[in-house]
Amino acid sequence: MSTNAAETYLRSYDAREMPRYTVGNVAAYLHAPESTIRAWFFRMPYGRKPHIRHFRPILKPAGQELLSFYDAVSAHVLMALKAKNVGIEDIRAVVHELNKQYPENRYPLLGQNFYLFGKNVVLKELGKRITLTRGRQLGFRHIMDRFLRRLELDADKMPVSFSPIINPKAKSRGFIVIDPNLSGGRPVLRGSGIAAEVIAERRKSGESIARLSKDYRLSRRAIEEAVKYFTKQAA
Repeated sequence: MSTNAAETYLRSYDAREMPRYTVGNVAAYLHAPESTIRAWFFRMPYGRKPHIRHFRPILKPAGQELLSFYDAVSAHVLMALKAKNVGIEDIRAVVHELNKQYPENRYPLLGQNFYLFGKNVVLKELGKRITLTRGRQLGFRHIMDRFLRRLELDADKMPVSFSPIINPKAKSRGFIVIDPNLSGGRPVLRGSGIAAEVIAERRKSGESIARLSKDYRLSRRAIEEAVKYFTKQAA
């Protein structure tokens, strides 16, 4: 491939679809068990020899071993269901129904169709499998809306960045952002492009919140969330 052809190809390639994250990366960024992310995207063994079986993946990953930004956002959306203790087979049924209704969607949990109709499909399918009182329906809508509000969308309702939720029950400020075009797709502080991990490491080494706030010209709240985000990961 010539240099010009290579440059043209790279310019046309959407960074959001590029395989770049390990399962461990996505699990850490979403504060989810690595086994959960692996089960959603890759075949997971279970049972004991000689009766080993495998869970079928729920979503199709971007690469054989790596996940894309779109994959990470899809996992973020599924975390809303996990926060409501929806089991893996019920999640599988929801995604299967979305694929059936919108077969043209490469990413069943993202895009215009899901943005407009997805929540209704999810609730209808869950209603077939678990008891959904009116209060529980409202609870599902609330948690899904909360996770979906963390997405910044383009004109086609596809995500361009998102802010992970550290704890679904806590009122996180949303200072942490993952953008495939910033810092190699690592978590950064909103509006700065500064890798949150760098700030957390400096705090870990003993530097004060006030010092870091002054150095990076960021609010104390932003610095504190970066530290909390990576402290939670380490825990």
